[in-house]
Amino acid sequence: MIKVYGDIGPVDILAFGIHPDDVELGASGTILQAIAKGRTVGICDLTRGELGSRGTPETRHEEAIAASEILGINWRVNLGMPDGFAYENKERILSIAEVIRLAHPKVLLANAIEDRHPDHPRGSRLVREAHFLSGLTRITSIQGEAHRADNLYYYIQEKHLIPDFCVDVSSYVEKKMESIVAYKTQFYQGDTSNAEGIQTPISGASYLDLLKAKMRVFGRYIGTEYGEGFTCDGPLKLDNIISQ
Repeated sequence: MIKVYGDIGPVDILAFGIHPDDVELGASGTILQAIAKGRTVGICDLTRGELGSRGTPETRHEEAIAASEILGINWRVNLGMPDGFAYENKERILSIAEVIRLAHPKVLLANAIEDRHPDHPRGSRLVREAHFLSGLTRITSIQGEAHRADNLYYYIQEKHLIPDFCVDVSSYVEKKMESIVAYKTQFYQGDTSNAEGIQTPISGASYLDLLKAKMRVFGRYIGTEYGEGFTCDGPLKLDNIISQ
């Protein structure tokens, strides 16, 4: 486990991304909203993104620190799994389960269940397995007391999936975009500073425009300017049909 930012401890929300920047792209508006309401948040990246066409594990580490500071999260760790090859196995699932136990969250966020990038659904499957196993008291080979989060939600990424619910992030869009472009090697910087090297589907200005457009679509679903969409494994519980 690689320490990225802060010291691991109990949080309300624990967000997983198989690559550094996945959480920022898919769920940082929701995270910013939660923090504004007094909630605590930790992030766990599963790989260092070493197969990415731009940047290095070292630059992405520094960028993850910068993004974490912008978001104001409590801590961030990286499990150092192999980028592109983090297939499900006992060791990897238990390493995620250990983070869940140490964080003791109420809510887990994870990668999209279906997407263009095969790593994304792979990450969601790893977290789903660990979510269940972290609550089994007879697993004693990892740190922390048995704990299972109340809910696991998957943020929507590149592929357009129909969300099970959307979160109004209208007040946090600019801060979200700031956290994304903190990954300077990956995303357009508003000038020619990252124009050299391999150009990828996410390195141009049009990609940032696309992100905002998708958030507008999710916002449209719920009658707000911007939203973030999520899916889940089963029906959501409502304590009061009127409250939102």
